Amino acid sequence: MNSIFVIAINTFREIIRDRILYGLIVFAILLIGLSLILGELSYVEQARISADFGFVAINISAIIVAVFIGSTLVSRELEQRTIYTLLARPVTRVQFLLGKFLGLFLVNVLVAASLSVLMSIVFYYLKSPWNLACTLTVYGIMLESMIVLSMTVLFGTITRPMLVVSYSLGIFIIGRSMASLNFFAEKSEDPGFRFFNEILQRIFPNLTKFSWSNYVVVKDQIPYPMILWSTLYAFSWVAICVFISALIFRKKDFV
Repeated sequence: MNSIFVIAINTFREIIRDRILYGLIVFAILLIGLSLILGELSYVEQARISADFGFVAINISAIIVAVFIGSTLVSRELEQRTIYTLLARPVTRVQFLLGKFLGLFLVNVLVAASLSVLMSIVFYYLKSPWNLACTLTVYGIMLESMIVLSMTVLFGTITRPMLVVSYSLGIFIIGRSMASLNFFAEKSEDPGFRFFNEILQRIFPNLTKFSWSNYVVVKDQIPYPMILWSTLYAFSWVAICVFISALIFRKKDFV
């Protein structure tokens, strides 16, 4: 367990020094700033627009970090040949993967926390205080990013970074479209489309389960049973992906 945390901290420090990360944070800050400008066009909808743009900024940042930085977690170690040094020590391949996963997820948490502080300042300016629903919405974004990151790590043990990005973004888009697909399947009379939708629902994660920003907009309480089941759902997907990644990585030949 100690080896996992050591790898996680080293991964965290390495990624924090990456310039791409700071460019992403600047982009997110500009997006939040844009929400204030657009909100000025409609005083009544200002809080809603700011909330929408703010959570979108956090969500985009979390997914970009998970996909684009996560796609090189394994390949970078192979290219720099530092993985040989790590595995020569009393560190298993499973511990290596878990450490890398945890390190990048901590970066995501830090980015989300920083942007949340900025959003809370914006909300204070708009006289709409940051509340529990806002915190839980960010928590939902973190659960979603955790699933996407676990998928990225899984693909990273199989193929090259460019393909990892393509596959991960594809799963993210499909996962975000699950609610719409399910809606159209229920309205459709085509049994083929319904069967196709049923297959997708079973083999891809439903990422719409973690979109809770609407509760902030309407100032409603997020149901706690939904939070609990969504958390279990997210951790189940992460466990499955990490388990498959570990099986593949254990059999991988680096020679």
